Amino acid sequence: MQLYKKLMRPLLFALEPETAWHLSDLGLSQTWFWKIMGSGFQHQNELFEATVAGIPIKNPVGLAAGYDKNCRFLSSLQELGFGYVMGGTVTKDPRPGNPKPRVIRLKDQSALINALGFPGNGLERALSEISKMVSVPKKSVRIISVSGTDISDIAECHQQLEPFCDAIELNISSPNTKGLRIFQEPSKLRSLLAEVNQNKSKPLLVKMPPYKSEESDDEKALNLGRICLEEKVESLTVSNTIPIMHDGLAVGQGGLSGSPLFENTIAMVKTYQTEFGDSIEINACGGISNGYQAYEALKAGASSIQILTSLIYQGPRVVQSINRELSELFTNRGNPRN
Repeated sequence: MQLYKKLMRPLLFALEPETAWHLSDLGLSQTWFWKIMGSGFQHQNELFEATVAGIPIKNPVGLAAGYDKNCRFLSSLQELGFGYVMGGTVTKDPRPGNPKPRVIRLKDQSALINALGFPGNGLERALSEISKMVSVPKKSVRIISVSGTDISDIAECHQQLEPFCDAIELNISSPNTKGLRIFQEPSKLRSLLAEVNQNKSKPLLVKMPPYKSEESDDEKALNLGRICLEEKVESLTVSNTIPIMHDGLAVGQGGLSGSPLFENTIAMVKTYQTEFGDSIEINACGGISNGYQAYEALKAGASSIQILTSLIYQGPRVVQSINRELSELFTNRGNPRN
């Protein structure tokens, strides 16, 4: 991890964020390299084996949606030691996303602001990529994130992609995509889930909208969670990036991710855990970058945790680092889930 921080990250961070991202993609395209290196990224301990949406995973650290939008690099990403990797978010039709600039680094906070708006190659291209993985030995559980603004489009993405993965996550909460928040209306969410359930054969996750922990009114988010429970959703991802204004973005507003979200994430997980108990699994997503924070998320009630921004800031050994610290904490402090 020191090599990445001292050499690779300064080089990448000297570039515009999306240019650096594309350069990282070039590295991930060399699957043979990551297969050779894969054993060096692993750290397993039966103490922290977990589940995501009821599916057994070797460790509780998952890759959040958004890193591999077109499902091109899951074969490489699974070599980094994740318990599960998530491709997407996939939409039915290709999308250019929002105008640039649309990603801002907040280096002093280990954070990002993105206003990407789901740029991607669409369902057909994603199917072409993910179908190639059928013959690739599976080292991590594979989940695909899907979204859109039309129920039939989302349902088609779900139906077409489900055979090629272990579970699907519905993203109803990106703050950067016009029209997406329609599914935060209870009746619309129920209609979406009812449509998806007609062809559902594998576990379903829903990525929930964030709310500020200092706000007393969290009832809207919890009500959406109740609908998910009633419609047999297996897992809730809590949660997404937090809307924030920034003059450096072409559209003026994006979603904040990274370290500043951690305390709010823990507060939300506790609220969901208090409301739902063990009736639905929770995946903590937002601001987690080390084993201590992962342990706190599990202690708060999460079954797994998801990272993305910390991968960008800490590099490919971040999963191993988190799992090593988790192993020590599980040994010294016990299982936080008990």
